[in-house]
Amino acid sequence: MPSITYCDDSMMAYRSARKTFQPGERVVFDEGYRLAHLPLVNAGHAAVISEVKGRDYRNGTYEKTRHALVMPISADAFLESDQVQALELAMKSSRFAPKIAWEICERRRLQLHATLASGIPETDLDRYAAVVQDLLDQIGPISVCLKGPFLGTRNTGRIYFPVYPQKIGDDDAFALVQKRIGVSPTKLYLVGYYHMRQELDLLETRELAELIDQWRDRIVVRTTIPFLELYATNDDLALSARVHAKIGAKDAQR
Repeated sequence: MPSITYCDDSMMAYRSARKTFQPGERVVFDEGYRLAHLPLVNAGHAAVISEVKGRDYRNGTYEKTRHALVMPISADAFLESDQVQALELAMKSSRFAPKIAWEICERRRLQLHATLASGIPETDLDRYAAVVQDLLDQIGPISVCLKGPFLGTRNTGRIYFPVYPQKIGDDDAFALVQKRIGVSPTKLYLVGYYHMRQELDLLETRELAELIDQWRDRIVVRTTIPFLELYATNDDLALSARVHAKIGAKDAQR
């Protein structure tokens, strides 16, 4: 069998989406994090945005169910990685460790995922499932690697793991999925994991930035994704997620 080649940064959008801290700058929660995540992470925080006129958010939850196509990742594949365990130790040994909501990591361990397409109309779910099934039957299960922690320019307060999918021909495997369902390729697949309860001071921010720089190019997980999922959720942390369909390549299904 031919060896697997993963996409690199030249094919992805991580460089432009990554947060770069300037001297004297610290981690301050942006509006997106304050509205969608902070109410679920630290409901009593003064920066929480409970609601916005004209939007159906209320304390971090949607009134109307959202549907998305996601790449789930096994908690075992993630948490049993020696590299993830080493990073976790570094995170827990940091001066900012008390400001991480460790209980959220535990609550979300069975919902770890990267979103490939969001805002899918409920009436289109079965069509999406059929289209994705047809593609996966052609290309097979998708292998991925995850690299070290990523803090972006959006949802500041949430630390992700960036996903680098295998190349299929000259293309990104997940971009093929997105094109097939009619979505513009994002080149950005992020597994949200660490969530901050409090903003960081200057020293804490510097330590986090140094840790991210130290780990950013390290592969922390290699795994094969046997299936994608269509799911419904009423919050952006997927604490309320329900699986509508699992879509796997024929040779990955049992």
